[in-house]
Amino acid sequence: MPRGVTDKLVALVKSLTKAEKRSFRLFVNRNPSAGDSMFMQLFDLILKDQSYNDKLALNKIEGLKKSQLSNLKANLYKQILSCLRLLERNKIDEIQVREQIDYAKILYEKGLYKPCLELLDKAKKQALEINYETLALSILYFEKRIESQHVTRSMSAKADALSLQSNQLLENIALTNQLSNASLLLYGRYLRHGYIKNKEEYKELKAYVEKLLPELDSNNLEFYQKLYLYQSYVWFYNMCQDFPNYFKYAMKWVDLFDKNPKRKATVTTPYIKGHHNVLNALFMAGKLDRFNKEYRRLLLFDIYQKPHPTQNEISLYYLFRWTHFLNKVFLNADYETSNELAELEKIIAENRYGWDLNRRLVLYYKLGSVYFGIGDLDKTREYLNKITNNNYPNFREDIQSFARMLNLIANFDLGNIELVNYRLRSLYRYLSNMKELGEVQLEIIKFLRKTTQIKEEDINSEFQKLKDKLEVIEQKPYEKRPFLYLDIISWLESKIEGTTIKQVIQNKITTA
Repeated sequence: MPRGVTDKLVALVKSLTKAEKRSFRLFVNRNPSAGDSMFMQLFDLILKDQSYNDKLALNKIEGLKKSQLSNLKANLYKQILSCLRLLERNKIDEIQVREQIDYAKILYEKGLYKPCLELLDKAKKQALEINYETLALSILYFEKRIESQHVTRSMSAKADALSLQSNQLLENIALTNQLSNASLLLYGRYLRHGYIKNKEEYKELKAYVEKLLPELDSNNLEFYQKLYLYQSYVWFYNMCQDFPNYFKYAMKWVDLFDKNPKRKATVTTPYIKGHHNVLNALFMAGKLDRFNKEYRRLLLFDIYQKPHPTQNEISLYYLFRWTHFLNKVFLNADYETSNELAELEKIIAENRYGWDLNRRLVLYYKLGSVYFGIGDLDKTREYLNKITNNNYPNFREDIQSFARMLNLIANFDLGNIELVNYRLRSLYRYLSNMKELGEVQLEIIKFLRKTTQIKEEDINSEFQKLKDKLEVIEQKPYEKRPFLYLDIISWLESKIEGTTIKQVIQNKITTA
């Protein structure tokens, strides 16, 4: 078996919970056979050994031949999935519908057309209730095949009803597909490029969105169609840095679940993501009180109160809890959080929740920024280096660019002036290539470039000059973006006033 398939088997076995492992052993023992002993030995070996490989299996499992190993692993993989399917069938509506279709197929093959059609009709209603329209359409095709090949008394009326229902479903599926495509394409664009940088990019993005999204009355849309529409506008307004509208559509997203409370239990992942975007919009807009309120609301949603939460749901829930914990630290200048930070660092190092590259890059950057605010510059560089020491082409170019910028500022604070001068040229070249060289970045680079020539008694004056320039730039609609990643103004004020970034932000909060 190829290495990739072996890796998938190991990953599946390692992902099992205690209850799932116990259920699998019971599942295998329900009808024991001679072959079960060998693949259960393989199962136990993968569980116990942290660095499983095929040589280990051949050495440890008595009687196992090399020619048997590939089939043994394939059988184990299949049996685990079969067991998990049985465990999940009462928790996942889609599995229940597919099971009914399978039963109907068996009845059909036995020539029992009436009970087959009754079962299909029941499955179709269930599929439509949970908005699985493609499943409902496949059931309709099955029903039409039965009606066209066999006399079932109600042939004429049934044929008309099935034809009408098929056409309506196809129209619905086409619209759902269009909206889900729009949401996916806009999210992909955001991951690649982040926020728009100028008026030309705004015009291009707006034209792109108008082409993707038809004019629709959301009141006439079904649940998933509304969800994909709101998601599309969330990605669009976020990229445009239009945070009031970003917040508006993120709230519509969450309200959609509040109006359909059963959905919270069946499609929990998008519900959690909706909360994340509400908090993100408030964080970006600097709405401290409302952010703290919504953050408490997120904490009140305990993922373990949901019956049988999936690993994916648990992973996402804790990702957003920790992301907004860091955002809360920023907004409130609440840097007395060493225990929580240590716990988060441990979680990331272990990759306990299997967070993907995009999520890890964001957390690295936020952790680096928090440590910068605390004044722990070694920790700042440690986390920023996790981004800057690697190359991720066409991926979160915004995060990569600002990580390099903040890293240089941290080195400046450490007095590593020679290192700063050495890296300035490569930073300039990198930002130019990534098309990330805006007015803010240029002014910071100019300032850092001339630091070796500035007399100590003039440094505060130079800090003030840079601050004045940046405050003017900050008012420009397409130059707000750098300030979302880097609170450069607070850093400059801390230098001018001879205090800490924490004190500067706390002063702003008390005088707001």
